[in-house]
Order: sequence, then C-alpha cells, then structure tokens
Amino acid sequence: MYWTYILITCIQLTYCKVIVPPTAVLDWWQNAIVYEIFPLSFKDTNGDGSGDFKGINEKLDYLVDIGVTAIWLTPFFESPLESGGYDITNYVDVQQIFGTLDDFKDLLNAAHSKNLKVIMDFVPNHTSNKHIWFEKSANNETDYADYYIWKDAKNQEAVIKDNNTTPIVPNNWQMIVEDASVWTWHETRKQFYLAQFIKNLPDLNFRNKKVHEEMKNILKYWIELGIDGIRVDALKHVYESENLEDEPIIDSNLVINYSNLDHIYTTDQDEIYDLIKEWRLLLDDFKQNDRYTRIIMTESYSNNSVLFKYYTSGADIPTNFNLIENYHYTPKDYKREIENWITKMPVGATFNSVLQNHDRHRFPTSYGPELIDGMNALSLFLPGVSIVLYGGEIGMEDIPDKINYARSPMQWDDTKYAGFTNSTHEPWVAVHPNYVTRNVQTENYNPKSYLNFFKSISKLRQTETFKRGGLAIDIFNDTVLVLNRFFPGYENYTLLINMDTNYTQNVRLSDQISNLNDILTVVVGSGNSNFNTGNSVSTTEWLALNPGATVVLTDNISTLPSVPTEETATKSTPSSSTQLYITLRVVLLCLFLIKICNL
Repeated sequence: MYWTYILITCIQLTYCKVIVPPTAVLDWWQNAIVYEIFPLSFKDTNGDGSGDFKGINEKLDYLVDIGVTAIWLTPFFESPLESGGYDITNYVDVQQIFGTLDDFKDLLNAAHSKNLKVIMDFVPNHTSNKHIWFEKSANNETDYADYYIWKDAKNQEAVIKDNNTTPIVPNNWQMIVEDASVWTWHETRKQFYLAQFIKNLPDLNFRNKKVHEEMKNILKYWIELGIDGIRVDALKHVYESENLEDEPIIDSNLVINYSNLDHIYTTDQDEIYDLIKEWRLLLDDFKQNDRYTRIIMTESYSNNSVLFKYYTSGADIPTNFNLIENYHYTPKDYKREIENWITKMPVGATFNSVLQNHDRHRFPTSYGPELIDGMNALSLFLPGVSIVLYGGEIGMEDIPDKINYARSPMQWDDTKYAGFTNSTHEPWVAVHPNYVTRNVQTENYNPKSYLNFFKSISKLRQTETFKRGGLAIDIFNDTVLVLNRFFPGYENYTLLINMDTNYTQNVRLSDQISNLNDILTVVVGSGNSNFNTGNSVSTTEWLALNPGATVVLTDNISTLPSVPTEETATKSTPSSSTQLYITLRVVLLCLFLIKICNL
C-alpha cells in the first residue's frame, strides 16, 4: 500500500492549490524578454538611411532600461538585401551597410558588458542565388553539384534535343510567397532548382553531408565569436521528401496554389528533429568547456505536436505563434491557445509567447490603439520567454508598404525622420507619420504612456512570482481576460484586459476568484483606464473597465513568513476555471518517488 499512498500524494500535490517552489535556479533565457531588432530600421549613425551596428550599440542602455534581457538580430550577413537580408551570399561576414565585423564585435562586447545576450538569425534553408555555392552548383562543379536540389524536367530528353521545348516541372509543388511553381529552370545547368520562397532563394540540399558540415562550421564560427544563441529561420522547410509525387490538392474546384495544397512532402519532414539534435550537440560541446548555455530558437508555423518534438530534440524555444495566428481573438481564444501549449508541452519545457514580429502586422494596426497596453501586458505577463518586436513598447503601427509594413524605422523622437537618422538622406523605408507624438522621447516624459506602462510590467518579470510562479486564467463577461500570477510567500499579480474596445465592462473579481485578498493595490493602469498606481480597489465591488482598458493589481502579503505554510500558500493561490501550474518540481518528485518504489 506504500506505493499507493505515494501516488495519491503526488496527484494531490499536482492538482491541489499548493505549489511546491522549485529549488533550481533558472537559466539566463528561461524568463527572458527577447527584443527583436530589424537592423536596417533601428538606428542609423552614418547618415546613409539604413540602420547599423553602431546604432544598436548606441541604444543598448535604452534596452536595459525597458527591461530587455536579450536582443535577437534578424540577418546581418553579407547579402544583396533583395529579400530583407534573408538572401545570404556569405554566412561568415557582415553586410557592409551595417558596418564592419569589428563593429559587430564591439556591439557584442558592449551588450555582454550590460548583461544583454545576443541571438542571431540563422538561415539554413536557402541562400541567395548570388552565393558562390549556387554559382558553382549551377556550373555543375563536382564539389558543389549537389549543394542545392536539382531535378530534371519531366520531358528532359526533348528539352536537351530542342532548346525551344518548354521544360515541364517535376511536380505540382508551389512557392510560398510567389504564385508559381517551386521549380525554376536554369539554362546553364539545364535542370530545375528548388526554391520554396522566391526564385532568388534556392533551397540548400540537407541530404548532402557537405552542407551539414558547412552549416556546423558556420555555427562554430559565430559561437566562438561570442553569440548567445541562434534563431533558426524557416526550419519546417529545410527538408523535402525525396518522393517527388504531387502534393494533395485540398479543393479541386480551386486553382493550384500554396494555400490549396496539403504540404505533406515539403514541410515538417522527420529529418528535422535529427538536425536540431545535431546543432544541440554542437552547442552543448561548447557548454562542456565553459558551462554556459547557448540557446536554439526556431521559427516554424507548425502544429503543436511538431513543435513539442522540437523541444525533445533540443530546441529551447520553439517559437509559439499561436497567439498571432488570428487578429480577431477573443479572451476565450487566448485562454484556449495558452492552455493548449502550457499544459501539454513536454515535462521540463519552458513556455514562450510572441504577439508580433517583422512578418506579421503590428497589433495596434490589427486591434486598434485602445489595446496597445493590453497586448503588451499580455505578452509580458505570461510565464517563460516573452518575444517582442522593436517599437512595440511605444505602440508603433504598420506603414502602407506591401512587404515592409512592420519594419519601419524606430521612432526615437519628434525630429525629422523620428530621430532614426540625423541626415537629410531619407530612410530606406518610410517613417510612420505618427512619430511626432508616438516616440521614445515624448513617451518617456508621460507617466501614462505606452512606454512607461511597458516598463512597469517588464520590471515585474524580475520578481520571484514572475520567474517561478504559477498562472491562472479567468474570463469575465466574455470580453475581459484576467490573468493571475502567483507564488506562495510572495505577492500575487492580477492582470485585467477589457478586450471590448467599444463598451465599458463592469466586473467583480470575487464572483469568480474567491481566494484573492479583499483589497488590492493598482500597480499600473493603461492610459485609457481610470486606474492610477497606488490606488486601492476592492475585489468585492464592481470595477468599471473602460473600452480597451488594462490594469495590473497586486495584493500585499509582505507580513507573511518567508517560508510559506500550507495555510498561506492556499491563501496566495487563486481559484480559477483554469489552473496552469509550472510544476516541474512536483513532476520530478513524482517520477523520483515512483522510481524508487519500483513502479
């Protein structure tokens, strides 16, 4: 009966209102605010209209001030910049428009001196068609002949015999960006090459061991230089099936394009997991020497089941895009998506969230300015890693540009070109006209600004509650999203977001959350709310939330003992329809006890 008692105890610990505080110290990345920087658009110091390494270096103190702990740089490698820098011609040198390699080293050293980590974009799926590898491969040079994916035309014999014969593509596979076949005919080689995104980005052939070695050597180079991690671009597309069969058509009544095919042969192939393991081993080899973790972030718009395998293959942060899949999410949708990830991810995994990036519309453009504070609060309030886009902290919006809508220059002040450049030279892409009022300098002096709201919540992430505490989610009136972060013996924090931007919503917290203190204190309220820092509110009285308003509340348990008792732990923990606990400690304890009992 002893093992039965242990099992029952484990179940009780997992599902009751008591959290067992973890004793392990978090690694540097597990509670990070990762700030995405598109280098072309951050800060121009030499007057050419394009951002550079020195500009990023100049603004590091600002990033520290707003709570950022790591910066992620989109590609800065040598490139003709025809595809936002993702068209690389040399993986071990930098694009001159950003500066020199020494400038990058200076940035790296300066960031590290301020305890900021640096993550670089790593682009393994494709290169530029101007890369020397591709030029050699197109000429069928022996060492590079299979660096890319080349296939004969279906009517290859006829094409070779008669140059006027139109080559027929190997199958129906379609490009992701352009409305065209993935196959592009190359007149020199007399074969098709595969390019899944656009024609100038030919896909590398990862079934060639030489390509693996090239990529490992590139990673070694940058790790030795001092980077703290990689963000792997377009990972789901790295492998394609060797079977060249047509992909299934979803609706035969519609034209064949990317969205009308089931991508069973061009995405999420099983070899991807082995590739992650390969890079994980490489990064861990370095860790053996200095005991320092270099992380792997991944970009794949894949199903959770696939991304959870990324975790178990060695990825630290399989980027969770579920919160930006739809720009019309309701509180119920957010609750579902958060719950589906955090309760089902592998044991020991770290949650992560992203609400905007350089490939998606900025959320003020999608949700309206009323929810800028709310969306920033949601991003920072969730446990684990928060990935944010430059300018999100001041509420930057899209510009009317078909491709670069979310990549406009950072808005630093109200001078010409928003302080992005001091030159008369125009920026590489237009500045949003609202820079006159929506900029860092102006918002810094306004206590109710988006920027200061962001800073108020980012500071909370350094508390033990945010680092190691639990999460509970409630919904009021179908439109008010309520998140609670709690940790026994420490202050609890409650976030309320009225996602209804048209009507005021009245809520009484005690109606659904019975174990909160009767009186809570306002940590910060959004600019469109009636809540001011330091004010007291009652959980038993009605709170009026203006359209789009957001407020963060806390209890005051400073008089509680530092070592929580069962009674205080229960008091500190909210009752909720959803209890999403970070209980790695409990699970490990359960597994240990079961093991020693020979179950």
